[in-house]
Amino acid sequence: MKKKLLAAALVASLTFSSGMVATTQAFNLGSFLGGALKIGGVGVLVDKFGGQINDFLNQILSQNNLSTTYTTKVVPIVSIGNNGYIGAAQVTGPASEVERVQAVAQLEASFNNVARIKGLVPIDSKNPTNATRIQGVGVSAIIDIKI
Repeated sequence: MKKKLLAAALVASLTFSSGMVATTQAFNLGSFLGGALKIGGVGVLVDKFGGQINDFLNQILSQNNLSTTYTTKVVPIVSIGNNGYIGAAQVTGPASEVERVQAVAQLEASFNNVARIKGLVPIDSKNPTNATRIQGVGVSAIIDIKI
């Protein structure tokens, strides 16, 4: 018992005598890979199931008297800054313009520390740094994909 108390006192004295507590942080490969898989997984899921998700959304909107006569399409949301897929969105507008949409770019900003602003802009590329806004097309729904 005395040895345990002595060891605890020694550890405490070494830890706090310098005024600092040393910490270590291990690289979590699982977390890193999980994040990369989620980013890539969103793109794969939108490519594979985008049409079905779009039909489902249109059905729900129609049942609630919120349907549109414009063309709709589900595309990935890409984040400006890290070029990663972070979600999916349904866009709506004239068919010729909706066909050009490849993704929705998301921009985030803070307004006077009172509000968080998210801009969602339909674009013609999955790379937001080299993209152009598609005029006449809007975002009609946001899809949170569970991965």
